[in-house]
Amino acid sequence: MSKYISIFFLTLMVSVIFYFIFFNVFDGGDYAETAIYTFGTIIVILLSFLISLMYYLINLLNLLKRKY
Repeated sequence: MSKYISIFFLTLMVSVIFYFIFFNVFDGGDYAETAIYTFGTIIVILLSFLISLMYYLINLLNLLKRKY
């Protein structure tokens, strides 16, 4: 289980690094832009969870194939 937690945090950290890199490129200061960044961050966190869940399911299916 720690493998999947580390995959989650790895994808989350890569996304945060990209967020800070591209934040300076698209700096506008508009209120709508701040809301878009907030929703974008929430989407990134959920997608990081889905990526780690997909790794878990793939490994679970491989384990079940080896068993039978």
